[in-house]
Amino acid sequence: MKTPDPQALTPEAPEAPAALPGSADVAGTTFMFPRDGGHRLHVRLAGNPQGRPVLVLHGGPGSGCGPRLAELYDPARCLIILPDQRGAGLSEPHGATQANTTPHLIDDLEALRTHLGIARWCVTGGSWGACLALAYAQAHPQACTALVLRSSFLPGMGNVNHFFAGLAVQYPVAWAALDAASRGPGVSAAPRLLDRLAQALADEPTRARAAALAWWRYEQHIAAPEAPPPPDPSPEQGAALVRKYRLQAHYLQAGCFLDEAEFLARCRDVHVPVHLIHGLDDQVCPPANTRRLAEFLPRAQVHWVERCGHDPFHGGMLERWMQVVCL
Repeated sequence: MKTPDPQALTPEAPEAPAALPGSADVAGTTFMFPRDGGHRLHVRLAGNPQGRPVLVLHGGPGSGCGPRLAELYDPARCLIILPDQRGAGLSEPHGATQANTTPHLIDDLEALRTHLGIARWCVTGGSWGACLALAYAQAHPQACTALVLRSSFLPGMGNVNHFFAGLAVQYPVAWAALDAASRGPGVSAAPRLLDRLAQALADEPTRARAAALAWWRYEQHIAAPEAPPPPDPSPEQGAALVRKYRLQAHYLQAGCFLDEAEFLARCRDVHVPVHLIHGLDDQVCPPANTRRLAEFLPRAQVHWVERCGHDPFHGGMLERWMQVVCL
């Protein structure tokens, strides 16, 4: 679950062209890609139109491809494809949960590949994006040349319970603040913190914003416990965080619409190289996730980064990522 950057959540969506670009010779452009259920995906292309096609899958679910994500790739060597998943980032409708499941996202990615005229691409992602990359590769192995994954998240409820319950002992003050934001008028006494947060996020705007800010602060603290608290987001950024966490709650309550045992078993059918990069101090997505994945992926290569948590721009993580993704 990628820690969101509120600066990346608020830009206005560009006007969609009347006709979509029909080939991958449009680097430096953005367009809206219409899909079923009324969804329109915001897609940004960057880098070298003749370069190696690289698909970038953002975390969350619901975070969107912030402006900095493209910095993780060599623009001289790669055609960088950055779609915002359904309801995320600049995709429309913003924050929509209808017709929004992991199978929908997988179908979107395959439709986008076909639309761009790309035969095969390197699929990359961090946190939830790493999980989605593997699910896509399981469904469409012929479309992938390799996978490069950072801080992998696993579907099902194991990682969810770790984040919303297992870390309470290690970070009691931060967890208590999150728990407090999940309670109050209009919210039931549901036993699971995640369920209470989902109800609060669906409540009136003041309560929804309070729950979103508490969730955001909790993620920020878990990802970088030694860092000073970040400044409060603007009202516009706060509204974007509400949409983001409503969408994330929708996915997490459903175990990301994937069965963990089946997901791991299907990893045995992914026969392209899979680079698993993980910070040894990651508390958001524990390193045990990568150890488990490596047991099932036939061509897994594991890269550990010492003294690194969940931050994709940590110096050690950035250095290792660039080494691998530019192979």
